[in-house]
Amino acid sequence: MTTNQDRLNSDCKIQFMQNERFIIIDGKRFHYTWLRDHCPSPKSRHQTSFQRLYDISDSVLPPKPLSVEERDGQLIIDWDENPPHRSIFSISWLLRHAYDPKPACFSNEIVFWDKLWLEANSPDRPDTQSCNSQLWINQLFKLGFVILQNIAPENLDSFISSIGPIRNTEYGKISSVKVTPEAKDLFATAHGLPPHTDFTFWQGNRVAQFLYCVENNALGGDSMVVDGFRVANDFRQDHPDHFQTLVKTPVQFWLYNDKLKYFFCPENPIIELDHEGRVAALRFHYKNYILNLPFEQMESFYEAYSRFFNYLKNPDYQYCFRLKPGECLLVQNFRVLHGRTAFDPTSGSREIKTAYMEWDYLIGRRNFEQREFYFAE
Repeated sequence: MTTNQDRLNSDCKIQFMQNERFIIIDGKRFHYTWLRDHCPSPKSRHQTSFQRLYDISDSVLPPKPLSVEERDGQLIIDWDENPPHRSIFSISWLLRHAYDPKPACFSNEIVFWDKLWLEANSPDRPDTQSCNSQLWINQLFKLGFVILQNIAPENLDSFISSIGPIRNTEYGKISSVKVTPEAKDLFATAHGLPPHTDFTFWQGNRVAQFLYCVENNALGGDSMVVDGFRVANDFRQDHPDHFQTLVKTPVQFWLYNDKLKYFFCPENPIIELDHEGRVAALRFHYKNYILNLPFEQMESFYEAYSRFFNYLKNPDYQYCFRLKPGECLLVQNFRVLHGRTAFDPTSGSREIKTAYMEWDYLIGRRNFEQREFYFAE
């Protein structure tokens, strides 16, 4: 027979039901299975690494409580096990880690912006010498980009490495972008570059990109960023059929390097969705893609592609600015597209150093700063 008991602890109401699958704490449900799996006792969890010792799959039957009690802000559960086992949880910890309803995630802090929004909410340019890193990390996750100031050229490598390991590419860890004779890539010319993402030719394009200004005194050469998620969401609303075409059609983005003898050519859609159908990543570069589509699909793809590209080139979505020496543009490469206006190389010099880092390191740094560790209490 099910018995219900209510207890009051400060303003927290605890309701538990014996011989049921879950307990209710302040309106939030917790399965007994989840509680047993998250037991913080030394027999269940290593006390310095906080990793599990208890293996819930060892038991054929789901965990069953013998008794459940609230005492002095703690939830105490004695389990029907041999040998006997007791779990003690801080109720405040349980409420912070409640999963019913689903907890608010960091994605709620994202702002999908356009030019008008940024002009009305001018983003900060944090000074790396005086600013808490968490401030610019928050802006990076909110907007998908941040412009950092006051990084000396000789400190660029150490600054980036203080965040996480620099990805080693075919150009090295840190490479220089400037006009070169007989350039093998458009970025080494003075041509303007429309909005694009980097590493479209790699399966793993979820990187942070650092664009550090060494010199920028030529006429032209302004930088631009575009919120690809905002553009994709608007495009989805305006042209749902074209949006689905870009989600479902594989595009072969490529890079040919005759010096190092590489030819990268993976196939991926331009727009990638997550398991809930939200835009999760973009791969877009106009200069190097190949289509291997059935004849009947080719025209519809080009129509969708052209419309989407025109959205990206719409000035209403483009935030333009000029990087100064010592400033570094940091972008979420699979969300924010970047580009530049054309410049006159005879009028001065423009040199940008670039580096990349796996996005996971930025996620890990943000999580470490914003969330207390699993069993901090």
